Amino acid sequence: MKKTRVVCLTFIILACCFLSGCGNLLKNEQMDREVERLIAALNEDDADRIYQSLHPGIVTREEFDESYETIRKIWEKSYTHTKKLNAINTQKTMGNTGNSKLCEAQYYIYTPDKFYTINISYLSDDDGEGMGGFYLKAGAEPMQISGSFTTASENSAMQWAILVQAVLSYLLIIITVVDILRKRPRLFGLWLVVVLAFFSFLLRRVPDNTYVSFGVNWFIMSSLKIYNNGSWMLILAIPVGAVIYWCLRRKLLDKKAEKMSDSKKVL
Repeated sequence: MKKTRVVCLTFIILACCFLSGCGNLLKNEQMDREVERLIAALNEDDADRIYQSLHPGIVTREEFDESYETIRKIWEKSYTHTKKLNAINTQKTMGNTGNSKLCEAQYYIYTPDKFYTINISYLSDDDGEGMGGFYLKAGAEPMQISGSFTTASENSAMQWAILVQAVLSYLLIIITVVDILRKRPRLFGLWLVVVLAFFSFLLRRVPDNTYVSFGVNWFIMSSLKIYNNGSWMLILAIPVGAVIYWCLRRKLLDKKAEKMSDSKKVL
């Protein structure tokens, strides 16, 4: 029973780490609608519409107009854009003074010419509901356009080959973990940690700069990711821990058998 639990836990950890390489899957329909309404109002330079969408009493019109002048200088009208929800947090409060719900989200907005980061909140309480506020700044993390399982239609043959190698690497690790738990070689607990290790090679290319590194990592996936600013990143990860185990497996099992034999002789 104990062994079964260890196997299940290992599979769950591996699955979580594997899925973490499938891209950012955050989604919130309500906040998506709010940021789309905000972008539409910014494109029309409609300060009245934005102010009316704010939570009642959250800010005075004079305070809003003063801050909006800065926003007007940052935003450039564009009716074509792509958005990415980068982070979201929801807080609910219940008490004698009333109930409230605050949702805060961060979006990256990509237009053909500019990138932006928008932090937006939405407040709902006994006084009403509406935007709790928003913050706009120029610049955003580059958007990945190919190289993961979530960009299947855009991936090249090379990118798919690297992703297949990543899948096979994790399958090898799963098979190795099962074998270790079944055979129980000497120091099998240490081997369970070792087989999760990857030797990684990273090559990152950004405008006017190239970065290369080598190292040993745990739970990393091979990939060739390309971004919309012309940069790309190549990661080649070899499950060196699992490879070493299979190279030494026979010797480890022989030593275990010898030790058991010596113990029987002593008895």
